[in-house]
Amino acid sequence: MSQHTYDHFAALRDALQHFDTALLPGTPRRWAERDLTPQQRDRMNQRAIEEREDKVHNLARGLKALGDGKAPLRLEVLDAAADITASVAELEDAVCDALGLTQLQKATTVDRIRRIVDLLDRIDLHEDLADHVHHEAQRLRRLASSAIGDAETVRKLKFRCHICDATSMRAFPERELIICVNSECRCDDAECPCGWERPQRHKWTFDQWPWLASLLDEGIGVDA
Repeated sequence: MSQHTYDHFAALRDALQHFDTALLPGTPRRWAERDLTPQQRDRMNQRAIEEREDKVHNLARGLKALGDGKAPLRLEVLDAAADITASVAELEDAVCDALGLTQLQKATTVDRIRRIVDLLDRIDLHEDLADHVHHEAQRLRRLASSAIGDAETVRKLKFRCHICDATSMRAFPERELIICVNSECRCDDAECPCGWERPQRHKWTFDQWPWLASLLDEGIGVDA
């Protein structure tokens, strides 16, 4: 699991590099602008807080913003950044508590992520902790990707589905799922969700991949 956990943290760190510019409306998904200085970042964050307070105050009075103008900053990105900052600090605290370590003081979110990554081998020795760290890293990666407008990565597998025989097998790394995307794929299992009134597609988790690859009787490989 540690490799998948590392991949989630690596993607999270990459996404965090783009948050400052993502706060500005109308910016493209990948930015080539210079990084903001700490002073500029503080001013932007303070301005967003003030704007949020004004919005809440006006809504409480029954007032709404006039016109169709965009907000100076994207509040959903600010909310995602706050969630990630708090969650990573809490995650580091849980890791330190389990491993008998002291939490970093006045550290950046990236510093805390780097520390957790460095401790993954020790974390893996504690099953419940490893599971918690893994799922939280996965959640935060998806949150960060959504905030900066990154589409989910999808990879086409080089195999036919063993159920419907269609070339419809796809891997979704962020969700750690392998899915047959053929909407007509049905199996003989009466309890399978594919037979529900609103059918669900067949899916397998990444930890089932060795079994699935063996069932497909093919070597492992994907088309990017």
